[in-house]
Amino acid sequence: LVVQEAMQVGLPVVATAVGGIPELVGDDAVLMPAGDAAALTAALEQVLDRPSEAAERARRGMARAATWPDEAAVVEQVIGVYRDVHQKVEQ
Repeated sequence: LVVQEAMQVGLPVVATAVGGIPELVGDDAVLMPAGDAAALTAALEQVLDRPSEAAERARRGMARAATWPDEAAVVEQVIGVYRDVHQKVEQ
C-alpha cells in the first residue's frame, strides 16, 4: 500500500521489483531487485540527482494512480466475483 499511497500523492517511488509492484507502477517508478543494496543506492541516487526526471516520474505516477479503482469499486468487483462463483456453485 505504501507504493500506491506515494504515487497517489505525487511522490517519486523507488521500490523492489517483487510481487505485483512492476505491474502496478509500470515505468512510473524506479525498480530494482530485492536484496540488492548497490541497486538501491543507484536508484536513490538517480532520483536525488535528477530532480526534474523524478518530478516527471512522480507526475506520471500520480496520473496512473488516478486511474485505479477506488475502495467502493473494488468492493463491488469482489462482491461480483463472489456472486458469480455462488451462481456457478448452485447450478
